[in-house]
Amino acid sequence: MHERLMDEGAQAERTFLAWQRTGLGTMVVGALMTHGRSLPPWLGLLLMAIAGCTVLVLGPRRYTRVLHAVRDGRTPLSHRMVPGATVVVVAVVIAVGAGLMLA
Repeated sequence: MHERLMDEGAQAERTFLAWQRTGLGTMVVGALMTHGRSLPPWLGLLLMAIAGCTVLVLGPRRYTRVLHAVRDGRTPLSHRMVPGATVVVVAVVIAVGAGLMLA
C-alpha cells in the first residue's frame, strides 16, 4: 500500500492562507490609500472592498477545489485563475494610475 508522505489537506490549507494574507495585505494598502493626500479616498475604499470580497467569496471556494483535487490525485492548478488574477492586477494598476493622474 502506498503511504502518503504529506497531509492531503495541507496544500489546500496553505493555498487558503496565502489567499487570506494577500487579501488582508491588499486591504491594508487600500486603507493606507484612503489616508494619503495624493490619491482620492474612493480608490482606496474600492481596493479594500474588492480585496475583502475576494477573500470572503473566492477563498473558501478555492480551498474546497484544491482539497478535492489533491485528494483525487489531480493537479489543483486552475486554468482560469492565472488569467483572472492578471486581469484584476492590471485593472488595479490602471485604477491607481488614473487616480494619480486625477489627483
